[in-house]
Amino acid sequence: MTSLFPLFTMTFLACTEAPQSSESIEQMEQALCENVDGVPSAMAGLAVATATELGRWEPTVDFEVKRGELRLTAAGKRRCDDGECWNTRAILDLQDAPRRDVTLGGKSFDSMSFRRSLARNFNEQQRCEDGHAGRDRERCGAERHELTLDSVSPGACDTVYTFQATTPRGAPLREPERLANKLVYVGYPENEYLSFTSTETTVSIDPTYWLNPTSETSSGACAAACLRISSTNISGQCCSCNGAVGQFERSSWSATTYICE
Repeated sequence: MTSLFPLFTMTFLACTEAPQSSESIEQMEQALCENVDGVPSAMAGLAVATATELGRWEPTVDFEVKRGELRLTAAGKRRCDDGECWNTRAILDLQDAPRRDVTLGGKSFDSMSFRRSLARNFNEQQRCEDGHAGRDRERCGAERHELTLDSVSPGACDTVYTFQATTPRGAPLREPERLANKLVYVGYPENEYLSFTSTETTVSIDPTYWLNPTSETSSGACAAACLRISSTNISGQCCSCNGAVGQFERSSWSATTYICE
């Protein structure tokens, strides 16, 4: 789908510097897409799911840490049409996935690291916002806002999700770029996988690996994915994981998460 609005591209060069070679650009993209233990892409997927289903990034209102895990609050669930926020919940459920049972972006996913990172980042988000007056205002403040999915398009690593960003009454935001301050709970700014960008009217996140479905794959297509989150039953559908062809089977920890077996 083609975005109705232009996207800003992340750049690390001053305007007066010489253009980069294709080799340099490729090296930068590889660094940006480094997925380590699968946790960076999972956190980026959570940011996209939150924006899509809850229509905002207000983590200290919509989430809480319970028994060491990040979970949705009742207020957060009320923001979702289904009352459960199925996509957001499925990504949060990855905190309970058996270790080494999940592969994301070619990396063995570390669910324990995911759980600890989310709890640590959420606590940092809370501390940041609690001290949001004074010197922390620029680092932690952001306008009240609403996010609406605008487009999905190929990105440098995987998929760019672009959202229209407005005030709750539909007016333009004064500083949409500061919505990045609400992404501390998913590792901003250290998590380069977020690749947050903004224009006057939109904000974008890139990328994710089959964690934020926008359409269902037909049964006749073979999805190149080791894991897929789906609101419909895709058990038995063709898939390939790290070159091995198999079929999707429902996971043991989530009714909406499927593993390529």
